[in-house]
Amino acid sequence: MNIQAEKLDILQTIIGTNDESLIMDVKAFLSNRKTDWFDELNDEQQKDVLEGIAQADRGEIVPHDEVLKIFGKWGLK
Repeated sequence: MNIQAEKLDILQTIIGTNDESLIMDVKAFLSNRKTDWFDELNDEQQKDVLEGIAQADRGEIVPHDEVLKIFGKWGLK
């Protein structure tokens, strides 16, 4: 998907309309839309997060106390 082309297409539709309800719907949608932090990530970052979740689901985790032992030497507690 070419996001720039999609945005231009949407803008042209909005600019070319006299449908007040369409304008109000778009305005309401944009003002009420809450973005999820995940949606703000790029594709590679989303892939990494999903892989981390999959690893946790498979039990491939490091307990918190072990992490503290590993990173405690750098003053991270």
